[in-house]
Amino acid sequence: MKNNIKNVVLALAMVFMGVSAFAKLENAKVQATPDGITAATKAAQGEVNHEYACAGHMMKQDNPLTPCSYAMDPKTQTIVIIDNPENAIAVLKRNDKSFDVVKKYEVDVVVGRHDVDMIYRPVSVSFYGENIVYLASNRDSSYVGVLNLKGEHVASTRHFAGATTAFAIEHGHMTVVGSTTGGFTAYDIDVRNGIENIAVDTVSTEKSAFLNYGIPKKADEMAKHDPHGLALTVIAMSTVFLALIVISIVIMGFGRSLQSMQRKKQEKLEGKKEETDNKASKNNYISGDEFASIAAAIYMYNEELHDEESTIITITEVNRRYSPWSSKIHNMNVYKK
Repeated sequence: MKNNIKNVVLALAMVFMGVSAFAKLENAKVQATPDGITAATKAAQGEVNHEYACAGHMMKQDNPLTPCSYAMDPKTQTIVIIDNPENAIAVLKRNDKSFDVVKKYEVDVVVGRHDVDMIYRPVSVSFYGENIVYLASNRDSSYVGVLNLKGEHVASTRHFAGATTAFAIEHGHMTVVGSTTGGFTAYDIDVRNGIENIAVDTVSTEKSAFLNYGIPKKADEMAKHDPHGLALTVIAMSTVFLALIVISIVIMGFGRSLQSMQRKKQEKLEGKKEETDNKASKNNYISGDEFASIAAAIYMYNEELHDEESTIITITEVNRRYSPWSSKIHNMNVYKK
């Protein structure tokens, strides 16, 4: 019984694995498109586009609008990679066991440059037909370049305004977009005459329509709504006068608070002084009789201090012997004539 159950389980597992393998095989052989025509049929009719690998995903020639650091052409076994350290585009060709570097195309000179923001650097690459298309950009402008599969220069556009980051080619039109903190840029370039004849006009035309949008500054918006500056003048003057009024109110309030504090302090000191004087007057009160007694006692005391003395003045003449010791004549200088 157990052996029969094991055999049934093994048989079911083998059937399931076989069905899965057959389904995968059919999906690999036949890839249906939205219109119901298989890829193999379109390839036979010469209508199918090549598939390329971009940013790690397989996609058709009409790449989505995302920056691609590398791209691969399975038909020619060619890989194109953005070499950021050398500011170049590397073209690789696969051999039996490895890849050979066909060429490195330098987008812009880096060595010895001090204007780092103005150096053009590759931001996206892709294949278009038998050519390699790359987008280079710096802080203010961009351009599109075309290389052949050998890494040789074929064509490039003029430098157009706006820092861009990605491009896509669909139905003979190349869309280039980019955004910065100050706005965004969008270009639609006509490449129906061939990617080698790509060109961008200086003005927006049917062949190269573009839009450079910049976030308007506050000053520009103010100038648009108030061309004569009346509103700005009124606002500025109102702000100044309001600030002066507020400062005056604060200063007046501060001064009044200081005066109130000083007044309270003075009243407190005066109250203490009056209280002290009242206490002293109560404790040290002397009547008129007491003043008279004290004055009489002082008078009598002063009278008893001195005895009665003779008021006769006598002058006694004293005869002294002459002595030249203290004579002033000896202190005089004698000058010879």
